[in-house]
Amino acid sequence: MARAARKKGEPYVPPVNEIELSSAHTGRKMVLIVVFLAIAAAMFVYGFMQLLRSDAGWQKIGAVTGQQPSCAEDITLQYELGAGQTSAREESRALSRLYGDACVAALRMFSNTSAWPEEHNVRYLNEHPNEAVTVQPGLYKALETVRASGDRTLYLGPLHEIYGNVFACEDDVLMAQFDPCQNQDVQQYFDRCLAFANDPAAVDVELLGDGQVRLAVSEDYMAFAEEEQIASFIDFDWMENAFIIDYLADTLTEAGYTRGVLSSYDGFVRDLGGSNETFAVSLYDGGQAGTAVAKVGYGGGMSGVYLRDYPMYEQDRYRFYVMEDGTILSSYLDTSDGRCRSAAADLLGCCWDMGCAETLLRMIPVYVADALSDQALDALAEQGVYCVWCQDGTVWYETNRLTVTDLYEAYTARPRGAD
Repeated sequence: MARAARKKGEPYVPPVNEIELSSAHTGRKMVLIVVFLAIAAAMFVYGFMQLLRSDAGWQKIGAVTGQQPSCAEDITLQYELGAGQTSAREESRALSRLYGDACVAALRMFSNTSAWPEEHNVRYLNEHPNEAVTVQPGLYKALETVRASGDRTLYLGPLHEIYGNVFACEDDVLMAQFDPCQNQDVQQYFDRCLAFANDPAAVDVELLGDGQVRLAVSEDYMAFAEEEQIASFIDFDWMENAFIIDYLADTLTEAGYTRGVLSSYDGFVRDLGGSNETFAVSLYDGGQAGTAVAKVGYGGGMSGVYLRDYPMYEQDRYRFYVMEDGTILSSYLDTSDGRCRSAAADLLGCCWDMGCAETLLRMIPVYVADALSDQALDALAEQGVYCVWCQDGTVWYETNRLTVTDLYEAYTARPRGAD
């Protein structure tokens, strides 16, 4: 075969000879090809099944949400798979879907920032004061719990709006414009808001039965809100995840899933009660550079509320502001004057008779204070809420249902009341 002349600058390519392929042994070659394809397919299927396989035992459960907004980024579900009649894989798949649907529903239900068609959530209530509104059972139960407690933190919506601006600031100069401690105009605004927030005749959530509620707002408060462009009469704000975890726990246990633990980054824990194992909550004592100073062990069925007055995680940027001198402003607002307060760096409350929300509401007057009170701690214990906290290198704890282990360096653990 004649070859075309190579042009100047072109690379040399050796000539290609014509090769005649033999047709001998074609059947054997086809058999080998089929065998190799079968092996490759089997390996692919095995690899794919390995991806889908769920191991038995304690596993973190992902939330299948279909890319819908949900609360799953704030909440972790650990579950003991394969301990029942269902295989670990089937249980994991069903649980992931149920948990994901519940996370989507919880965010929509408690949100005060977003609206969805036909979703009568917290934002909807704020936008429709003095109207009878039918809400989801989970939200109705949450409002019922708040009303029964008598706590008025829910009604600090206007103040939490201001503190939202505080937490978004990038320097102390800008922050001072929103801080009631530094700006007299802001404090006067707080005083006017608090006069309404603490008065049930001015603002109150009325429970009408059959899932209906009315956010009752007086004419004076409505006029003030219009003048000041107030958008939130009520807001769960930093308490929200306590109510969300209770809703998730109810959803899972009603479906028969009881061998798990729900926890949130901001300190709320619900043990679903179906395991005999002992779990632990880490205690940090003011941060300690991120090192846990002790682990508090508890038995099944416990609700835990861990309050801390300092940031630890990325999400905490919405709840704290650290000033240049180290002073920390937090979301824990006192209903008496709107100032942020915390009685201790950390306070863990454990309860086996109530959910996270009810436990939290009983702890608020004890923690949102200038200092821990022995009388207040005694009153909590009488209500079934047993506390753990640090003071001067000592981890104090109550009740023989709790254990304190893994003490850090020179820390010691002592039961409250010990000499």
